[in-house]
This record gives sequence, structure tokens and C-alpha cells, in this order.
Amino acid sequence: MGFLSGAIGKIYAGKLVRQLQWQLTSVSQRANRVTKQIGDMEKFFNSQERMYNTQMSTAFNGYRTQMLNEAYRQQAEGKDPAQVSQGYSYGVYGLQQYMMFDQQMLAEQFDIMRDMELEPLKALQEELETEKDNLESRLQLAKGEYEAKKKEEQDGAKNMVPDYTGQGS
Repeated sequence: MGFLSGAIGKIYAGKLVRQLQWQLTSVSQRANRVTKQIGDMEKFFNSQERMYNTQMSTAFNGYRTQMLNEAYRQQAEGKDPAQVSQGYSYGVYGLQQYMMFDQQMLAEQFDIMRDMELEPLKALQEELETEKDNLESRLQLAKGEYEAKKKEEQDGAKNMVPDYTGQGS
């Protein structure tokens, strides 16, 4: 009886092992794709943020150069150098404050975009990792069941060997 029970159990356990291996492969592939998407999106957002910061710095430098040229023009016209210098300093300070405010607003906008775009993917990634862990645990149990049924089948087969000695059991 152990042979038949072991053989049938081994078949079902083997089928379960193969099914779980297939599911684990599928979930692992999906998790890898999601991880890649997250990385690609983070790279995209970082490059976009750098590009906007570069544009802002270029604009700041352009305005500062215009202000400096205006200060030189005023000095050439004979205006008081201290007054021209103070006007230039106030202008640059105001421009710096405006630039810092813009950079802060830009960083906040990118944080919001990252949250909106990446949070669902990160939640999916976590869900897939949990599913993967669950499947790995179930697979280990199924492999253990398969080995147990295989041993039961082998033990049952040993007990089925006829006694050729004629002495009986």
C-alpha cells in the first residue's frame, strides 16, 4: 500500500513543484521588470531635474552678466561707484533669492512627480517580492513532500519484493 500511496503522492508533489517553479519564475521576471522600470524612471527624473537646474543657472548667470554690464555702463556715465556697486549687490542678492526659491519649488515639483509615478511601482515591487518569498517557501515545502513521497514509494517497493526463500515472512 505504501508503494501506491508514495507513487501517487510523488506524482502530485512533483506536479506542484513544477507549478510553483513556473510561478516563481514568472513572479521573478515581473519583479525584475518593475525594478528596471523604477530605475529607468529615477534616472529620467534625475536627468530632467539636472537639465532644469542647468537652465536656471544659465539664466541666472545671464541676468547677472546683464546687471554687471549695466553697472559698468552707469560707472562710465559718471554715477557714484559706491551707489552703482550697492545697486549691483542688491540686484544680485535679489536674483539669488529668486533663484533659490525657484530651485526649491522645482525640487518640490520633482518630488511630487516622483511620488506619483514611483510609489505605485514601488508598492507593486514590494507585493511581488512578498509573493516571491511566499512561493519560495511553498516550493521548499513541496520539494520536501516530493522527497518524502519518493522515499515512501521506494520503501513500499522494497516491501513488495517476494520472498523467494520459501520460508515466508
